[in-house]
Amino acid sequence: MGDKDKDNPEGLKVGKRYLVGRYLAGGSFGRLYTGKNIQTGEEVAIKMERQDIEKKQLTFEFRFFKILKAEGAQHKGIPRIYYFGPVGVWNALVMDLLGPSLEKVHDRCGTKFSLKTTIQLMIQLFDVIEYFHGKGLIYRDTKPENFLFGQSGTDSYSVVHIIDLGLCKEYLDDEGKHIPFVENKGVTGTVRYMSVNNNRGCEQGRRDDMEALGYMFIYLMKGELPWMGVKANTIPEKYRQIARIKERTTPEGLCADLPREFCHYLTAVRALDFADEPKYKDYIQMFSKLFKQKGFKNDNVYDFDRNHKPRR
Repeated sequence: MGDKDKDNPEGLKVGKRYLVGRYLAGGSFGRLYTGKNIQTGEEVAIKMERQDIEKKQLTFEFRFFKILKAEGAQHKGIPRIYYFGPVGVWNALVMDLLGPSLEKVHDRCGTKFSLKTTIQLMIQLFDVIEYFHGKGLIYRDTKPENFLFGQSGTDSYSVVHIIDLGLCKEYLDDEGKHIPFVENKGVTGTVRYMSVNNNRGCEQGRRDDMEALGYMFIYLMKGELPWMGVKANTIPEKYRQIARIKERTTPEGLCADLPREFCHYLTAVRALDFADEPKYKDYIQMFSKLFKQKGFKNDNVYDFDRNHKPRR
């Protein structure tokens, strides 16, 4: 392997079947490339992470994907994993190639989703997070960028997939007991959507995933949250300011111009104790009832078409 391959893995062979294609994106998680199964021609996504970095996430991510697929189960909102292993100076994770993120489609639709589209997305994500929690994991990284639709023009174009599992954590110990509540841990995740308790530096549980989803859904509906745009001299001070605004913002105030079900949901998940199991089915039922009351048809029609372009 030449020096060029240490910085650019394009063209490298991964395992016996896959070839690294063009660069798609990069960040703290590593780099994402297109790829191809050289035996079938099927397109895939390949996440690459250098082996010499201090904080490796890809090994953890693969482990969490294996937990989610334990006993042969596979939720439609969990991408399929085809290979994980070393490639020269890299570790590579081969997975389904998906479409755009919620954030990208949200931007294309004018940064506001309709109530119908939002409820359809909520029901999907409540279901996949319930599956996640049922496998003993909490997600801890809720943001629209981490939920991807299926590929354009396919039957799965409107299926939301959960990605980037590097911040996941098991909330049950080896004996099946819930991890203890701990304070002063620092924050994990994206501050815009994280729960009040996460903002305070408390250990996260299932309730925190649900609260973060609530803030994300409100953002998708309204295009904004009261604590967006906060400016401060340091990151810690910015986080403290956001925490203060978030703590002062009641569910009633945050959801004042939304159907009351949004307030009911946020109030319910904020009231959960640390080790409580969220009532996923109740949340799904509540928003399914609202969906019917509004006269919406369960026709799989969203604010965007099969190519993720806004409907005219």
